[in-house]
Amino acid sequence: MQYSTKERLVANVLSKFPRVKQFAKIAYQKANYIKHKKEYKYKSAYKITKIIYKDSESFFGYYDKSPISKDNRYIIFQLVLEDTKNLPDANIPVELILYDIQDETYNMIDQLTAYNWQQGSKLMWLDEKTFIFNNFDKEQNQYISKMYDINTKELRAIDAPIYDCFEEQYALSVDFDRLQMLRPDYGYRNKTDIVMDWDDNKNDGIYHIDLQTNQKKLLLPIQSIIDMHHKGSMVGAKHKFNHIMISPDGSKFMFLHRWFVGERKFDSLIVADIDGTNIKCLSDDDMVSHCFWYGNDSIFGYLRDKEFGDKYYMIDIQTGKKEIVGQNIIDSFGDGHPHIHDSKILFDTYPNKSRMKELYIFDLKDSKLEKIGEFFESFDYYGETRCDLHARFSFDGKKVFFDSVHEGKRHLYMLDLESVHAS
Repeated sequence: MQYSTKERLVANVLSKFPRVKQFAKIAYQKANYIKHKKEYKYKSAYKITKIIYKDSESFFGYYDKSPISKDNRYIIFQLVLEDTKNLPDANIPVELILYDIQDETYNMIDQLTAYNWQQGSKLMWLDEKTFIFNNFDKEQNQYISKMYDINTKELRAIDAPIYDCFEEQYALSVDFDRLQMLRPDYGYRNKTDIVMDWDDNKNDGIYHIDLQTNQKKLLLPIQSIIDMHHKGSMVGAKHKFNHIMISPDGSKFMFLHRWFVGERKFDSLIVADIDGTNIKCLSDDDMVSHCFWYGNDSIFGYLRDKEFGDKYYMIDIQTGKKEIVGQNIIDSFGDGHPHIHDSKILFDTYPNKSRMKELYIFDLKDSKLEKIGEFFESFDYYGETRCDLHARFSFDGKKVFFDSVHEGKRHLYMLDLESVHAS
């Protein structure tokens, strides 16, 4: 919101030259911070609680999952014993912690070496008493996932990593080696000998994993999506799928198809039925960022439409029709990470000129916008070590969880929407 039309135009032009843009961006941000810095590190009208254990750093992960169970009794998160200003190190595990709010106890469930600062280990709840996460089997030299049952304390291994899950029925996944090569922010660093055949797009893509039988199969090859909406820029490019999100009823899933020509990135948004049929390309104008399901038939997201520009849109997945959301209200904030509960859209912003990241709730019913907090991020956290707020509602919509570094360390925080408490 604080950047002018001219500044955004320059940024768009520089997008064609990623290395030049990155250098110019950092220099410009540092100059702006000196001019616009604020006297406080955070501000909110709501009570905020830090989730902390052993006086260590903590975080949860991505914006599409909530760390609290549906019955509001347990919180799961990753505990970090090292300085998270550094890149993740597969030789230094993080601890998976189960916090029992009722009994006020913390239990270490496992040590994880497959993680990153943006999405953690893909930690997520499957039901009120079961959660799943990724890890690395060193003996087999492969990524796996594990399911933990709070009642039985059973930790069951699945012979493949997960990206998103539907209850305890199935998971969808991708090749995390490909992610590591093309976008290490979301990959894992356990393997040092990765060899990738970038011309073979027929034998990699999105995988279906039966969580009950432990069976894995290739559901949607990358080549099938290339063929579906082929563009000249795809020839000789390096391709990947990521940001898979399963619809609330488990019948469909969306994902991003991204391809790289040198360092330039192109995006498209794809949706399909869970059996890999009825595939549709919903957005193909070079840029698609963060999305979220709105019910089972609509997707809300920040993306580019060549006619209307880069904005938040609601897309009808049956017709493909896009509608601008929050015209002249939220579109000025630029890209953020949306999480939706009922009619309320929770989203964050990237650091502004004063290095403050902001949290907002926009109500689709009355177009009311409320800022619920702002939080400082120093230049010590940048690039792969950045700490996006990645805010998420609790399942009942009464609390907001977010990761932040405004106190100088990475921590998971809980904001209570029912308890006003001036900071």
